[in-house]
Amino acid sequence: MLDAFDQAILAVVQADNRLPNREIAHRVNLSETAVRRRLDRLRNEGVICGDVALLDRDALGQTMVVSVIFAEDSVGAYARFREEMVASDRVTQCYSIAGEVDFILIVHAPDLREFEAWAQTTLLGDPVVKRYETSVVFTTHKFSTAVPLG
Repeated sequence: MLDAFDQAILAVVQADNRLPNREIAHRVNLSETAVRRRLDRLRNEGVICGDVALLDRDALGQTMVVSVIFAEDSVGAYARFREEMVASDRVTQCYSIAGEVDFILIVHAPDLREFEAWAQTTLLGDPVVKRYETSVVFTTHKFSTAVPLG
């Protein structure tokens, strides 16, 4: 269970995780030691699951949103596909979803030619994939990794 201090700390580090503990402590009205202890606990419990640098995707290539529909529904097919997508360097996000579409993938490639080669090998080459549809991202109007708190 997250208390108000945990939520305040998480809000601060979601916006900038490079802030020193003393600055976080000042912003959330706790001691530096308490902030360090809470951050350690939140990391150990997996609430904070990574500390990363976010890159400008638009400056580094092309982003596609891919909807994947399976020809067959089986636990094994879903598990194998999911494992393959998780292992793929091109796939930056993978969601299994309810409805007609089985998976939504966020795929990043240097250009459309590279994406096409990846899709032919990875998606068209997979016998359980009945069909996939690709939407090319022209402009990113909002991108956030922050999870709403409270």
